[in-house]
Amino acid sequence: MATTGSLREIPLAALIETGCRSRAAARLRLRHGDLEGELYFSDGELVHAVCGERKGEPASWRLLCQTNGQCVLEDEVRSPERTLHRPWQALLLEGMQQATSPEAAGPRSLPPGELVSRVKALEGVLAVVVAGPDGVVLATDVPEGKGEAEGTLTVYLAAEALAGFLPLGAFGHAVVSEPQRRWLILRHPPLIVGLALSPQASPALVLAELPGRLL
Repeated sequence: MATTGSLREIPLAALIETGCRSRAAARLRLRHGDLEGELYFSDGELVHAVCGERKGEPASWRLLCQTNGQCVLEDEVRSPERTLHRPWQALLLEGMQQATSPEAAGPRSLPPGELVSRVKALEGVLAVVVAGPDGVVLATDVPEGKGEAEGTLTVYLAAEALAGFLPLGAFGHAVVSEPQRRWLILRHPPLIVGLALSPQASPALVLAELPGRLL
């Protein structure tokens, strides 16, 4: 059986999560203009991706950048080969990092206040803090009594500053778990954005929604 839909209605990350959690063999076909690609599922994992001449992770990254287009999910279609070997959650997070990289996202012009408003509207986001590269907080939307968000973000800004002196490289994004919530911290050059997520929110799904909110 095949199910047809639009990526405007159902984000690709949500389709991937659904496909993997079903643990069934399936193929997800994507098309937008001249771009065509396929993702294959088996035993609860993404096992193969192809997009044009790309295969494996480069193909999955290319497809995960898509927020428009048509998709067809076909049940009981087995992959012709295996080119993906990492857990699907790791592949999804890496793909979202690629999608929100400076090269993928293009020029950044949103004022910090508008950026906070657009990101805060995402489901599962409890608080947002935007800071400049010097660590100065530029805009926030933090519920009363939750001012520790600025402190958490400052820690990550310090970590990025240290990365310039250590052989670690600057981070693209990071997820930190606390007893009552999780923090998603990401670079949005020249800014750093911190999002407090509800316990039920998926960092990968939030990342999947971000490209359309950051421009």
